[in-house]
Amino acid sequence: MRRLVILFSAEAWRAWLEEVRYPLQFVMGLVFMGLIFFLLKGVAQLSGVSSSNPDTIFRLLVGYLLGLLAISALGGIAAQVSREAKSGTLENMVLSGHGLTAFFVTQALARLAPILLNTVILFLVLTNHNKINFSLSWEMLPAIGLFYIAALGLGLVVGAVALLFKEIRTFFMLAQLLVFPAVIANLPQLEWFPLVLGASVIRDLLQGSAVEAYWWILLLAETTAVFCIGVLLFELADREARKRGLLGHE
Repeated sequence: MRRLVILFSAEAWRAWLEEVRYPLQFVMGLVFMGLIFFLLKGVAQLSGVSSSNPDTIFRLLVGYLLGLLAISALGGIAAQVSREAKSGTLENMVLSGHGLTAFFVTQALARLAPILLNTVILFLVLTNHNKINFSLSWEMLPAIGLFYIAALGLGLVVGAVALLFKEIRTFFMLAQLLVFPAVIANLPQLEWFPLVLGASVIRDLLQGSAVEAYWWILLLAETTAVFCIGVLLFELADREARKRGLLGHE
């Protein structure tokens, strides 16, 4: 446990240093994400969605930012698996006694703060630009936490595939194409999917609406199920990779 605490502290500090040392990259990242949103807004307008409706733009904005948050969790563990395999440190992580799952989940959580900072800054800038009002409450914290944990569970699934097959760019692109639009569209037919339900709960909270206990219980159950499935698949992939001698091979 002490090693995981040290790892968390080191990764969190390194993530903040990257933001501070490379301010141009930080700013350009925000500008790029902002431009993508305006592109989505234009596409929505061309498809017949009124851009003058604040509620429509607000839902699109929240879905877009949550989609980016989900994508970062979806690909973060797989990217880290690839880096560790190239550097040959996967074996050392296994020998530590904590297992790969604990290491990669700890690293993902440690890097969450800078990602949330980018998201909050972009949200405040774009809501101000579009003259959109929103409401904040303490319920936002568990809602965002459950959303990210669900995304992290899916990230473990992608990481499991990366652990076994290494080259998974096509698989990751497919996962992105499925998750990102689902979070933005907020289709009622997909409310069984925890990221869609989580995004819907967050939208309602930001608009000042009360969320019934039923939806909280359902979101908690779905998130727990997805994260447990992700942990299970990653653990199975870890064992199979050790058995087949795949650790450290890119």
